[in-house]
Parts: sequence; structure tokens; C-alpha cells
Amino acid sequence: MVVGDLGPGYGHFTLRMARALEPDGVVYALDASRSTLDDLRRAADDRGITNLNTVRVPRDRLEIPKPVDLLFVSATYHHLPNPPAYFADARRHLRSGARVAILESRREGLLARWGVRHGSSPQRLEREMAEAGYRLTETHDVVRGHFFGLFEVDQIP
Repeated sequence: MVVGDLGPGYGHFTLRMARALEPDGVVYALDASRSTLDDLRRAADDRGITNLNTVRVPRDRLEIPKPVDLLFVSATYHHLPNPPAYFADARRHLRSGARVAILESRREGLLARWGVRHGSSPQRLEREMAEAGYRLTETHDVVRGHFFGLFEVDQIP
């Protein structure tokens, strides 16, 4: 399996996915920040993880060395300048049958009332992903206050 982790941050999920996919799977940590990727590389090296590759990507489009089976996006969707265009273009980096997993703050509760923009509503996410050519296939309650959805490329023309 080949996984792309867009916006890996400190690698909470990235390192776990890489470990789970050893020895034959590959994880690409995809970020615009060189320092984030350097820190993640050191963390992987410290843990003896050898199947993690760091890739610096521009903020406005996805670039991955190989097509992926899963594109994982955690707490990053709301940072993208134009999510529908971004994910429409990202389709070319997905293998047949690939999924996009998005974990995003729902922007509910006290922080949302204060105007904190760290998150996206599930309705907006689903609407924009449909605009980009995806359909929502599953949702799961995995983290309180967050939306977790699995999307597939919509085969309907």
C-alpha cells in the first residue's frame, strides 16, 4: 500500500501509518514546510522507520512521486487555498480505487463562536469534495469535535 499524508504536522498519524505498513508499504509525508519535513525525518530515523519519504509540496497543488492508495488529510483541509480545485487536480495522483480520508475540526462549540477558523463544517467539506469529483462513502466518530470522512472518486460523469 502507498499512502500520502498531506500536512503531517509532528507525525502523530504519519509515523503510525509507516510502522503499520512495514516492510513493503510506503508513506509519503507531504508538506510545504521543509522544517516540518526535516523534523519528521529525524523522528522516523530515531524510531528506525525506513519506509517514510518526505516530499515538499507547493501549497496550491499536490505532487507525489507515485500514485497513492490512500491520501490522508488531517487538520489540513482548511489551510488549502482552493480545496475543490486542489482535490480535483489531486485525482491524477490516486490509484484506481483509492480513497481520500479527511479528519477535520467541525468548527463547533466555543472556538467556532469566537471566530477561530481552524476547521471546516462537514457540509462544506462534503459539498466541496463533491465539486472536486468525489463522493462521501463513510463517516466515523473517531475524535470528538471532528469530522472523519472517507471519499472515493465519483465515477458518475
